[in-house]
This record gives sequence, structure tokens and C-alpha cells, in this order.
Amino acid sequence: MHEGDGCDVVSREIGEEELQKFYCRITKQLMGKEHGHDVIDSLQRLHLIMAGSKEDLSALSSLLLRSLEGRPAGILSHLHTLPLLNTIITYCPESITEDHVTLLSKRLVDWLRYASVQQGGVASSGGFFTGPRIRQPGPVVELDGCVCGDFFTVLCVSQAFSDDQWMNLYSFSLLRHWLITYHNVTDGNNSTDADDRSEVDGSVVSMVSATSSSSRLLPPKERLREKSFQYCQRLIEQSDRKALKRTDTELQKACLVEAVRILDGVCVEDAGCVYRAFPCVKSLFGRLNSDLSCSRVLLPIAQFYLNHGETAAVDSECVWRCVFGVLPAECFNDPYLAHETLSFIRANQLQLHSSFLAWDSPGLVSDYVDVLPSLVTAGTAVELLHSLLDLPCLTAALTLQLRYTHTHTLSVLHDLLMEAADWSRVIQSAQSVPVLLHVYFNTVTTVSDERLLAQLVLVLLERSSLLLNIPKYTAEIHRVFSHHLLKLCKLHPSLVVDQSRELLEFAGTTTNIHSKEDLYTHVVWVLGEYLSVSFDSRCSVDLVTSCFEALEAVLFEITSSGSPSPRVVTSLLSALAKLASRSHDLIPRVSLFLSKLRSGAVSWCGSEEDVVAVVTRGEELWSLLKLPSVALSVLTPPSLATSPRWHRDANATLPPRLRTLTVTSLM
Repeated sequence: MHEGDGCDVVSREIGEEELQKFYCRITKQLMGKEHGHDVIDSLQRLHLIMAGSKEDLSALSSLLLRSLEGRPAGILSHLHTLPLLNTIITYCPESITEDHVTLLSKRLVDWLRYASVQQGGVASSGGFFTGPRIRQPGPVVELDGCVCGDFFTVLCVSQAFSDDQWMNLYSFSLLRHWLITYHNVTDGNNSTDADDRSEVDGSVVSMVSATSSSSRLLPPKERLREKSFQYCQRLIEQSDRKALKRTDTELQKACLVEAVRILDGVCVEDAGCVYRAFPCVKSLFGRLNSDLSCSRVLLPIAQFYLNHGETAAVDSECVWRCVFGVLPAECFNDPYLAHETLSFIRANQLQLHSSFLAWDSPGLVSDYVDVLPSLVTAGTAVELLHSLLDLPCLTAALTLQLRYTHTHTLSVLHDLLMEAADWSRVIQSAQSVPVLLHVYFNTVTTVSDERLLAQLVLVLLERSSLLLNIPKYTAEIHRVFSHHLLKLCKLHPSLVVDQSRELLEFAGTTTNIHSKEDLYTHVVWVLGEYLSVSFDSRCSVDLVTSCFEALEAVLFEITSSGSPSPRVVTSLLSALAKLASRSHDLIPRVSLFLSKLRSGAVSWCGSEEDVVAVVTRGEELWSLLKLPSVALSVLTPPSLATSPRWHRDANATLPPRLRTLTVTSLM
């Protein structure tokens, strides 16, 4: 049975009445002078009940906290009480009162700072004719084998830990969570003890010298903060020792992460600690920033710099270069670091404007959807768009980097990228790009001016031909480009005049029709729709005429030399009709082509359905152009009539009038 199944069974079997009886029994047990195995069994069962159900936890807070006031004889039960308290702190922090804060803070100070530096008793065999005897305990040692020269911490080594040393270990694991929680406790009945002397046995205290008499005069919360500060500084010092075992090296890194986070929390609460902590943290960064095996420690250090660098007037540039430059480039395949980096960015979006995504797209794309808007600024927008479009290329390059560590040159990269299109990781990366592009464009329109948006239009046109050839990727990107090109131009119609030369160049290149049909038809549409003085006074007759002639040439070319898509043909016809309605001299030229359609000159259509679609559209446009003033009001309505679009609304009267005009012209 899994542990979770056991929790569910316990929570189902115990009822409210039985639960109250159980509470009464454990209360009596904890109030007893001695805590035996029956107390331990009850505490273990209580832990299962709390994990598997939602019973009222507030009633347990006082009971469990008061049990910590017991003499050292009850320390075994304390080891089981602390995890229960951690659960209460997590799920029911409102049950913690000011008195509780005072009590637990005192106890944590004792356990953290005054644990024995002598090893616990170790039983050894006395030989065949004698019974076991207890070895004389020796001093605990550091991870490098040297005798411990200061107070006991989680990074001290012992063959057997004493009870107070176990409490030290448990207390450190709870410390950061407790420091975060007690700041949120509302002020209640403050029963701060004026005589804040250590309540641990005097013989233990005498083993370790007190740090400073002044710290003993502090209230319990502040005293715990001070002892936590000292404890973390000692851990950072201990981490510089060369561990004899590899597992101890990993323990050092884990403790460093926790120590820096605790120091950060202490400094957030008391800014006066910043100046004392920064030299230690700065030295730690200098020691670790070139050791990629310690990369997980660098993010807590970066958080410390972000929170306190300005207060201490410290230059943080070297930290950001490491965290956002070196780590993503060198440790992109570390899933833990990728997650932690994104969590760091998400937690600090308002303070940061700075690519693990390329390596692990499926797992991280939701995080990037949240993060991406904060990265889009006028200064980063163009570069960021290129980065998103090149994400699959980056993924392929990173994969090759791992495969060809010793021969990864640029020429090899270019050759091998051709083989990367069907790699699963590259395909997954490519699937993330459209989602992120939608987020990007939705954001960039809210933060950018028209000059930048004009640049982005050029990027869309340019990059439509410069994409990694992955199945379905190019077509999907073109769809995204098409969608947002329309939105950009609708929001700022003057973009079409600003970028008319580039748009016309794109529309005049017939090869774009076959490789980018979706984007091509949308480019033609925005040219026909927005090249009008009603949208931009700079739209001259010459500009309208040059656009008409470019699109006319394309239409004649594709209908005389191949089998063009009906969608492309109808989009070109509509654009030409719109442009002609704004410059009546052009009406005869487009009417000539439309009259040919009426006569059945559509041999280039591939099916009867295509013939009907093209001819029907041609008839509608031909009928409109017979009445130029009507054509202008319908195809280029005044700005006040653009919403709703009366010439497209099936509930309005214009569509029936258009059909009437068509029928009349055929009679």
C-alpha cells in the first residue's frame, strides 16, 4: 500500500467522536512526565490523520507547541512533533498566535545554537566473553575530517547524533518556513518573557560559549533572527571545506541554497542585516560563479542581489551575466535549473526585463506564456521576435552541441541542421513557437509605437522565407503572421502606407503565392483595404496606381501561365476593384478582366466549384464598378461606417442591393 493510500484509509476510518477521544488521549500523553513509545505511536498516527483529512488543525497548535516546553527527557517526541507543526504552519498559519511565536522561537534558538559538539554514545562489542559497552564519545568533526571548532550545524559529522543534535537538524529544516510564517502572525497577547535565558539544560550550554551577551537581551523573534543569521554564516563557511565524501558535497550545495534563502529572508525583515550579510554572499558568489556544478546555488544568490543590491549599493551586473548568460548557455539540459530559473523570473517579473525553453519546451511553455509579456519592450521587441522564430534552430544547435562537444564548428552546424527537422525535441520546440508568438504580438501592440510596429511588419515579410524547414511549422507560422498582420494594420492603417514599398514587393513576387499562400492573400487584402485617403491622407493617386499595376501584372501572369488558387485570384480581384473605385481611371482596366470572366474565360480553374466561386465574385465586382460612386461607398466605406462592415453584414440591406445590381446587369 502506498503512503497516500494509508492516509486515506485512516481518514475514512476515524469519525468525529473517535477523533475527539484520540485528541484527549494524546493530550494526556503529551502532558505526562515521560514520553514513551505510546506517545510516539500516537504522534505518528496524528501525522497520518493530518495528511489525509481536513480536521480542525487550530486545536492542535497549542497542544503541540506546549509539548515542546518539556524537559530533555521528552526530546524523542519532539522529533515527531516538529513535522506536525510544519504541517500546521503550512495549512493553518492563522492558528499560530503571538504566544506560539514566542515559545517556538525560544526553542529553535536553543536547538540551533546550543547543540552539543560531542558525538552521541556508540555501542561497541566487547568481545566474545564480554557484553557490549559504550565507547567514550569524541568530538564531532567537519566534512573534511577536522575537529569541529565552533557550534554544531547540519554540516557536522558524527558517528551517532545525540538527541539535541537531531533537534538541531530538524530545526534547520523547519527554520525558513517558520521565519516566513511568523511575520504574518497578527499581534495578540504578547507574553514576551523578560528573562530570555536559554531553557536547555545548563550542562549543554556550558559546552559551547555564548556568542554575545547583547543578543540575549533581544526579544525571542529578533533573537531567533540573529541566531539564524549566525547559523547560516557558519554553513557558508563550512561549505568551503573539501568534503571527504561525494554525498557530503551535494549536502553542502543543498545547505548553501537554504542558507542563502534564509539570509535573504532575514535581510528582508531587517534591512540592518544587509550590510553584515553582503560581504559573505558576495564572497560566496565569487567562489561559485565559475563552478557550474554549483549552479543551483547561484539563483538564491541572484535573488539576494535583486532584493538588496540597491540598498548596499552593489554592482549586480556580474550576477546577471552569469545567471542569464552563462547558465542558460552551459546548463540548458539541467531540468532542475530550468525550472528554478523560470520560477525566479516569474517571481520577479516586475523587477526583471531580461533559453532553457529551447531544450524543454513542453514542460516550460506555460511558464514562458506568463513570463513573455514582461520581456516585451520597445528595445527588445524586434530581437525577441527573431529569437522566438529561431527557437527550433536553437534547439537543434543545442542538441548538436551535446552530440559534438569536441567538433562543434559553425560549418558542421550548418551541415547538420538539415538533419534536425525531424528530431523530436526540435519538433516539440517548434510546436511551442506559435503559442508564444500569439502572446508576443498581443503584448507588443500594447507597449509599442508605430515606428516599432512598422519594423515588425518588415520582419514578418522577411522571416516568412527564413524559417527552419520543419513539417507543418512554416505553414503554422505563416498563419500566425497573417492573423497578426491584419490586427496590426487594422489597429494602425497608416502602416500600409509606411511599408507600401515592401508590401508591394512581396505581393509582386509570384513565387510567394505558391510557398506562402495564406500570408500572400492577407498582404493583398491589406493593400486593397487600407491604401485609401480615408485611412491615410498620404495615400496619393500615384501610390494607388502603382499598387494597382503591380497586382494587375501578377493577376495576368498567374492566370495565363498556370492553375492559380481561386482564393488568390479572388483576393487579387477584390483588391483591384477597391483600388479602382478610388481612382476611376483604373475602372476600365479591371472591368476588362472581369468581362472576360463573364464570358467564361476561366480555363485556368481546376474544378467546377472553383469556376463558380471566381465567376460569382467577378460578377459582384463588375456590377459594382458599373456604378463608380456606389462602388466607392461599398468597397471603401467612410470610417464611421467601418464597424459593422455594412457591405458584409448579412442582416443589413446592402448585400441584397448588391445582388439586385448583379441581377439587373445580367438582364
